[in-house]
Amino acid sequence: MESTLLEGWVPIRVYWNRSHPFVDWCYLGSKRFTEPFFEQTIGKALHHPANALFRHQTPIERLEQLKPGISPTGFIFHMSRCGSTLIAQMLAALEKNIVISEAVPMDAAMRMQFGNPAITDSQRIDWLRGIVNALGQRRTGNEQYHFIKFDSWHTLFLPLIRKAFPDVPWIFLYRDPVEVMVSHHNQTGTQMIPGVLQPEIFGLTRGEPTMSLEEYCACVLQKICEAALVAQSGGGGMLVNYLQLPHAVWPALTKFWRADFSGSEMETMLMASRFSAKNPSFSFESDTERKRREATEVIRHLSEQKLGGLFQKLENERLRSE
Repeated sequence: MESTLLEGWVPIRVYWNRSHPFVDWCYLGSKRFTEPFFEQTIGKALHHPANALFRHQTPIERLEQLKPGISPTGFIFHMSRCGSTLIAQMLAALEKNIVISEAVPMDAAMRMQFGNPAITDSQRIDWLRGIVNALGQRRTGNEQYHFIKFDSWHTLFLPLIRKAFPDVPWIFLYRDPVEVMVSHHNQTGTQMIPGVLQPEIFGLTRGEPTMSLEEYCACVLQKICEAALVAQSGGGGMLVNYLQLPHAVWPALTKFWRADFSGSEMETMLMASRFSAKNPSFSFESDTERKRREATEVIRHLSEQKLGGLFQKLENERLRSE
């Protein structure tokens, strides 16, 4: 298949086919990624007739034949439930920004070794670069910047991602762990359910003594925060507390990412922050106090035991770097 036949198409899935990785493509045309999550934009695009009649599946090597897209401007990593979707939605409010939020094919590329232990880091890096390039293709002609928000557990893959993109500035968002744990207690994220993701990602092994959901959540958050602190010590990153949002986006973050936005563009982004990041149909309402009230004794204990020290280290490092 000629690479021109993939213009307007984006990778949406990486899968195994006869012991070889393949890519499933979706026609997006000039449509932008504006929904809070990658899968929401793709879900709407799949109704396009082109996707019903002419779906493409290719070997993963076909990624190498695409023309260069916009290189990543900045990466967003996060503890989970701490404002990363808010930042992504603010950035997506401008047509000049490509904003990819928790894209499934990137996750698949990074976790390919679990499907075949013979897969090397070099292969995963090449595939990750290819997927990022495919998602960074110009579709409207107005794009200037390319931002990527990773899933929370991808913080554990920061060493691999940094090898793939050593010059891309990245941030790590964090929040009071009690509030994060309450959020997952009320609506559990997939990464907080034992067995959904490979436990090896979090330094756990299969067959360990069964944990409660609260214990597992605290353990996962602990590993994510530890990985962020290790990566921060290596440079190239910036720590952001949830309480700094949304005004931390400008000028601190945009300057850090070397992105140039006008005053009117920043007003447009701040306007987007007035709405719920995950459900833009509703206005934003702070839930900090409510979550503190809802915290159980178990959550408070686990938060203090496993995460309190890490939260303070993140705060100390952020303040030291300002």
